[in-house]
Amino acid sequence: MDRKLSPNKIKTSLYKKLILPLIILLAILTIGFFGYIYLEGFTPVESIYMLVITFATIGYGEIHDLSEEGRIFTILLIITGFSVGFYLIGKVSEFVIDGELAKLIKIRKMNKSLKEMHNHYIVCGYGKTGRKVVEDLLTKNKKVVLIEGNAERNEKLKDLYNENLIHIVGDATHDDVLLHAGIEKAKYLIAVLTTDAENLFVTLSAKDFNKNIKVITRIEETNSTGKFKKAGADYIISPIEIASERIVSIATSGTDFFSFMEFAESKEELHEYKFGLVQIGESSDLVGKTYREANIPQRTQLVVIGYYSLLDELQVNPKADNKIELGDKLLVFGLEHQINELKMIAKS
Repeated sequence: MDRKLSPNKIKTSLYKKLILPLIILLAILTIGFFGYIYLEGFTPVESIYMLVITFATIGYGEIHDLSEEGRIFTILLIITGFSVGFYLIGKVSEFVIDGELAKLIKIRKMNKSLKEMHNHYIVCGYGKTGRKVVEDLLTKNKKVVLIEGNAERNEKLKDLYNENLIHIVGDATHDDVLLHAGIEKAKYLIAVLTTDAENLFVTLSAKDFNKNIKVITRIEETNSTGKFKKAGADYIISPIEIASERIVSIATSGTDFFSFMEFAESKEELHEYKFGLVQIGESSDLVGKTYREANIPQRTQLVVIGYYSLLDELQVNPKADNKIELGDKLLVFGLEHQINELKMIAKS
């Protein structure tokens, strides 16, 4: 539901288009009414009758023979009255043909559905993750309110609607948008917006409006977990941690490592993540430290999958007490800038 196209705004737009021609038409009828009285000496009833048969094109004939001035006056009434009338009909037709009436009906229907909704799911963001979440929820016949602020995505979503889905155009970080989505009656809020800051703000607002709502949020940076817990998030999903768990699970179970690479390639949410091999240099402060002391995940947000020593093959899932030696090559998984950061640490 586009909040910018609310029923009131659609009505206001229509009124603005029709108000001037309506005033002009009313003025023409008023002039016609008094004109016949003044020019032809008609009674008020006769004047109204003359106006009705003139504009209705009934053609009953004149009540009395009109003077030359009266006929010219009638011609002018017909020309101006019909011109304004056709203009009004055109505007009303345009309102119907352009779909404004359909939008009004659709919005009224969605507003009614929204008022009746309770224990529904609010999804904030319709990116790759949000789209999949919405599709899966609808498959399970859950009632969903989707909030999306991206203009391009909203254009694709404008015709997407069924009885279990309501689409709201707006910024989920705004309180009035969340209230419009029925946050006070919702069961779950799923925050999959672009940045951690946006998801954190939505989490705080959701818990403020509804203490009982369950909040599921995605985070990009693992060091944000503490902030989200303080904000009241019930479930915190980190793509990189999911990837780490999957890596260790596959690697330690004896599965070919390349099968995991194929798995990672098939997941859209992991497309920005890469594998990197970082060699430890002589000047690095990591030399001689244990993996616990090196604290690589906290320093770089990378997942350390394993390492190659100068003598051994790949060692998967190094223990916290294992030491990092000069020349070791760490196999890591994360974003490109995070891998580059570790390379800098490994050099100096």
